[in-house]
Amino acid sequence: MEPSRPDALAWAALGARAAAGWLRWLAACACGFAGLFAIGLLLAAVDRPSAEAPAQPSASAYLDFDLAVLRALASRSLRGEPGMELIWSRRPDWQVREAPAAPLSLATPTEAWAAASSGRSRFRTAARGALEALPFLLGGLALVFFGAAAAGALSRLRVPALGVALVGLALLPMLDPAVFYDRTRSLGTGLFGAAFVATFAGALSGAASRAFFAAHPQPSHLSSLGGRKAILTAARLAALDAADWLVPLVPALAAAALFVCAKADQDPGARGLSSGFGALVRSAMGEPSAFERLASCTLVAAGLLLLWFLGHRFVLEVRGALSARKALT
Repeated sequence: MEPSRPDALAWAALGARAAAGWLRWLAACACGFAGLFAIGLLLAAVDRPSAEAPAQPSASAYLDFDLAVLRALASRSLRGEPGMELIWSRRPDWQVREAPAAPLSLATPTEAWAAASSGRSRFRTAARGALEALPFLLGGLALVFFGAAAAGALSRLRVPALGVALVGLALLPMLDPAVFYDRTRSLGTGLFGAAFVATFAGALSGAASRAFFAAHPQPSHLSSLGGRKAILTAARLAALDAADWLVPLVPALAAAALFVCAKADQDPGARGLSSGFGALVRSAMGEPSAFERLASCTLVAAGLLLLWFLGHRFVLEVRGALSARKALT
């Protein structure tokens, strides 16, 4: 049986709205990564020329002096003569000469562009880290929406045990301390990582609890719809409520996505798959100058802010799609 014209128009309107939301999110991705590149370009514009290493004094002369003193001391000790305090006081002081601090200067736009767009630049590393963490963030948000919709549908069945089981399963990944403190154990780069992001900060359990146990006025009036339509409407309303619940939690979930990538970077079984954020954190800990360490930390913070922005836009687009109404018979 072919759908009626109003139903076809409703589905077409929903498809157009979903396509518009998808394009808006892709535009947000483009703007976010452009902003990250602008930060990398500004950091590359501050050039810190490397100072020439000073010529170090030869250690052979000092070693020859020490060897001569030891020989004379051994000879005098065998003859019973006093020590070598006077001779030892004439020992020259050998020290390594430190390189002078190089002043900061502005690089030319061409040099800054080449440094920021090169294959081994900090921007490329930060962008790779954001791209690696983004699937975990989006997957975690999608799992929260799915869990809230499932709890909303189960609330129509009037079985409290199912809701308690759903909330308990959502809290299980947070009860294992090894997930946080064992440096040699990672959450993997698949569904377990996305599930950790979804359960972080009680996002999934909180959304499921609100959908199952909260007394919202709208689902209580769905009995007139009856059957399948009432269950689907309850699931949609629960997911729509979860969108408002998720908005302030997106920064915490973005940090959880970064944590998943950092844990995978520390896994001995995945040494060949280094994380972009992990490389930036290691460089921030090992850079020789304070400015270079600050530049790496700035790009890590910018990447985290980018994840927050894209996750927030994703929640807003899903909320807009769920709030759309379609007339179906």
